[in-house]
Amino acid sequence: MHILTQLHIDIARNATDDFNLFHDPMRWQCISGNPFQGTIALGFQLGLFVETQISQGGSAIKPRQYSVYEFSFVNPAKVGDELNLMVKPARVSKTHMGEQESQRLILKASGKLSLTGFYRQSDYLSVTSSLLEYSKDQISKMLDRTLLDDSIFLKRKWMIVGNAKNYLLSAFADQTQYIDEFANKVRFPQFYPLSLMSSAMLERAQTLGYDLTQNPMIYVSQNMCINNQQLAQLKSNDCLNILVAPVEEDPCHLTCVGWVNSESPLFCAEVKLMPLSDML
Repeated sequence: MHILTQLHIDIARNATDDFNLFHDPMRWQCISGNPFQGTIALGFQLGLFVETQISQGGSAIKPRQYSVYEFSFVNPAKVGDELNLMVKPARVSKTHMGEQESQRLILKASGKLSLTGFYRQSDYLSVTSSLLEYSKDQISKMLDRTLLDDSIFLKRKWMIVGNAKNYLLSAFADQTQYIDEFANKVRFPQFYPLSLMSSAMLERAQTLGYDLTQNPMIYVSQNMCINNQQLAQLKSNDCLNILVAPVEEDPCHLTCVGWVNSESPLFCAEVKLMPLSDML
């Protein structure tokens, strides 16, 4: 059984520097119109749960160059909820760029649908972004928290083994499958670098003067593609440069790209948000 506790949420938010008040046990009441009556799990924390459950269960999909996660969020997972993941049989699709093998997945929290979507292994980068016109060489010369063209935000993070180990614990994972000092093994989970987008998006909102207390936003969907070959080569203290920008000037639709040691991106993602007031 995987019962979500506040400790799991606290470990996840501390490991990823996610300071969203929705997860803070002391300040969730400060959110204007908060209907959840308590803290909720991080969206990326649920993604890590999906990743590690698939890994520990022995996925039938053969590894390819890219892993893709496509999620739609339905209901939050809260303290006391039991998490259960259901994964459907795989299907292969072919395009002129290569193949993708996909499994449909459903995550329930205490029997209630929390998120639905797909896990894929892909031959190609299936998520595009206007930010791909930038290069690692360009952005590595910029200062952390640089704001470009009034909307593109640079956040610099580091791959920290201790944080990754704690993050794995927040999702009920066996951390020795990923990190084991006695075996000289460090394999970062895919959702560790992906999750660092959360603090980048939050800091961008603060830089632009967005009020996260009076006008909070919640996730609607995430579509993320990560390069497995690059991920396997990451080491402790590698620098991750993340750019965040709106898609076609829509403040609720963001694109994110992250670079580490290669001129090609480690990941490319699209995230859609919705003001909490719209949901209410």
